[in-house]
Amino acid sequence: MIHLPPPKNINEIQPAPDDRLDRLLESRKKIQRNKSMPITFSSPILWQNENSVFFPRTINVIQGKAGVHKSRLAEAICSVLLKKPMYKRELLNFTTDLQKSYAICYVDTERNLSEQLPYSLQQIQIKAGYQIEDHPQNFDYISLLEFEREERFEMLNIYLEYVRVKYKNHLFIVLDVVTDCIFNFNDTKDSMRLIDMMNQSINRYDVTFLCLIHENPGAGDKARGHLGTEIMNKASTVIQVGFEKDANGRFSDLIKVTYLKCRSSRKHDPFYSQYSDEEKGLVLATPEKVADVLGELQKKNDLEEMCDFLGHTLTEPMSKKQLFDLLTEEFDCKPRTLENRIKQIMQIPITIIGTNGSFYRLCKDHGKGGIVYFLNN
Repeated sequence: MIHLPPPKNINEIQPAPDDRLDRLLESRKKIQRNKSMPITFSSPILWQNENSVFFPRTINVIQGKAGVHKSRLAEAICSVLLKKPMYKRELLNFTTDLQKSYAICYVDTERNLSEQLPYSLQQIQIKAGYQIEDHPQNFDYISLLEFEREERFEMLNIYLEYVRVKYKNHLFIVLDVVTDCIFNFNDTKDSMRLIDMMNQSINRYDVTFLCLIHENPGAGDKARGHLGTEIMNKASTVIQVGFEKDANGRFSDLIKVTYLKCRSSRKHDPFYSQYSDEEKGLVLATPEKVADVLGELQKKNDLEEMCDFLGHTLTEPMSKKQLFDLLTEEFDCKPRTLENRIKQIMQIPITIIGTNGSFYRLCKDHGKGGIVYFLNN
């Protein structure tokens, strides 16, 4: 007869060690500590004019069709963050806090290693005030092109662990393009594994992500795959890049840059740029170029008259109703026409000369009392 050991007392049975509850409760403690103190929000790491663009410890996206210069927009942004403090060069009116330093880590998945990627990295350095033979200590870069797709997520993780140890300042990580960092961007599991990794990183470490992603071919502006859907939900700032159509409906070389999402601020107005052979990168489009492509040259005189009126009238901030009442009386226009002209003046943008002879731009602010227009230099 086989004698079985007596059953253990249920009180003596101990669950297998599991640190997940400890981690959960530790995060709860962190939230509780922060909740008990006044919250001081982080300053942006990147501005454009007076608008905040990227904040630290966030996931951000640049999306667009293939070939619309998404990477060149990312180059300009990297150059701003890498720029030498005393080096003067305008880069699409982007600015950063020169008192802070950032480590730029560029992860590429598309361009060849002999010409295309090295040339792009050269342009980032040149526009930041360095020579091509320099090797800035806070500028790192890799390519995942030579790794099979099923290996890339693991290799990206290995690299991110490496740069977190290597650099002590804030990490600005560019994934160009993000869909190539996983095996299948249409697979829910693959997509969420990458997004969860980025979310965990921005909460545990001093790191910000900028992810470049293609839009689906054809009409519409949907970012590719299940990854595209999910990353739009998680992103703090989403920027769309695309060629503008002319009055005949044909694509021009004018590039419209649109802020599709700004979680930490109101949505900013779009701006226009174009590729410059001389600058070997993107520059702000001239007002004449914008007006020409948008088919608004025939309205130029009307816009100039309105700008003259604004320069003499808008000496102090003015509510939308008050300003539009004055414009309606002066130009005998319908409200919709005024809306369109004001929008054109702000988007191109057209310089306005004030009563003191200074140059201004027309701006608006969404205050508690409604929209207020003002001139800003």
